[in-house]
Amino acid sequence: MTSVKKLTILFFVMILTSCISQKDGLQNVNQGIKGTVKWLEGNMMPSPEEPNLAKGRGVERQLFIYEAVNFNKVEGQAPLFKKINATLVKKVKSNTEGIFACELPEGTYSVFTSEPDGLFFANSFDGNGLINAVKVERNKVSVMSIEVNYKAAY
Repeated sequence: MTSVKKLTILFFVMILTSCISQKDGLQNVNQGIKGTVKWLEGNMMPSPEEPNLAKGRGVERQLFIYEAVNFNKVEGQAPLFKKINATLVKKVKSNTEGIFACELPEGTYSVFTSEPDGLFFANSFDGNGLINAVKVERNKVSVMSIEVNYKAAY
């Protein structure tokens, strides 16, 4: 095989690999966060007929990533907030399967979903009062799962 053919094949393999690794436009992340957003609604109590009901389904959402936020910097009542009084770092959208990823510098962030009624959702709180906090370390990707469950019953 000639070197031109080898280079052509290598070029197409690289393009194909790139497309596969960036499914639905998601970028490869070397440092930042990635994860899933799941929608849960209705009765989430598992039963013999539906044992996996409580897993939810992936959902497309706009995510707002702020510098770490505590309850002093939000307006509204958990888990739905009217306003976030903090520095917005980045916006990223999950795909239709609920998968998201984005590059971020080192630091601690709070992640909120934007809900159809214009409110911000977050339902995870740590012992220091931070809302839906995630820590990004140098050259690492933090994985998080967001369960949007304000219309679910347990």
